[in-house]
Formats: sequence, structure tokens, C-alpha cells
Amino acid sequence: MLREKDTTIKYMFRETNDITPEIVRELGLEAILFDLDNTTVKDATLSTIPGAISWIKSLKEAGIKVAIVTNTPHIRAYWFSKTFGVKFHAFAKKPLPFGILRMSRKLGVEVSKIGMVGDQVFTDVAAANRCGAVPLLVDPVENKWFWKNHYKKNRIKEKPIRDAFLKEYGYYGDK
Repeated sequence: MLREKDTTIKYMFRETNDITPEIVRELGLEAILFDLDNTTVKDATLSTIPGAISWIKSLKEAGIKVAIVTNTPHIRAYWFSKTFGVKFHAFAKKPLPFGILRMSRKLGVEVSKIGMVGDQVFTDVAAANRCGAVPLLVDPVENKWFWKNHYKKNRIKEKPIRDAFLKEYGYYGDK
């Protein structure tokens, strides 16, 4: 079932590492899918953000299934899947939800029990909402690398959506 593009934020976190196994369980989730660029790795590099590897390890140790769903090319996603020890779906074409749906089947987890962690409203949040997964939006890692101008335009467009959500609800756990 493909829903209309929906950019409604459900939960927002300052950083990926703030999404603990306890929070994942509290939200009723059984699996976490995550984006790469500006979420768990520095844009267009092979450098992880501080704590990304231990974050993924903590989720896996808690029995939470974890995988990558990214728009990045296959070879790069493959490299990070080996680094993180998880499955992956590259060239996901988010905001289309098909990467999330495919990973739902691969992991054997109902899509409504999946959290999609990402830094972009118009791709990660929209893809999750379109298939019934739970969007977990994070503030982006500071982008000063390869696609800086591309992200700058998107950040300007999504700023009012982020600001309205934060004004009403705040970051997860703050209120």
C-alpha cells in the first residue's frame, strides 16, 4: 500500500545515538533502519560519526534488528554494511518506501514495528510515513562535505516543519 507523500514528523532526536534500545522498546519497535549520510556517517565519506558503531552494537545486543536503507550507491552501502555488521538496501530512492518495505520482508518484521532513522524530512520521514513505518528524525551531522549546497536547499525548505514540531513537542524525552 503506497500512501501519499507525508512529511509529518512523529519523533525528533538531537542525534542518532540518543535513540537507545530502551526508547526503541518504549515506542514498540522491533527493528531500526537507518540512513547513512549526515545520520550515521559524514556525507560522501567513509567516516562514521562518533558513537555510530557502538550505537548499532547496543541495538543488536538488545535484540533489535538493524539495517541500512539509503539512497547512496551500492558499493558504499556495502562497505558500511560490513563496517556495521548489518544488512543494507542501497539506491533506495527515498521518499519512495520500497527500500523500507523490502527490508521489512528481509528482517521478518511488520513494517509498523520498524523505525526509520534519518536526517531529512522530505526523504527519510516521507518514506517511513508512506509505508506505515515510524519516522525517527535526527538533527543532521554538520554538513561541510561533498553535497553541502544540495543539503542547504533542502534544510531551508524543511526548517519550518522542524521548527513547528520542536515548538509544539520538543525533542523526544525533553517534555
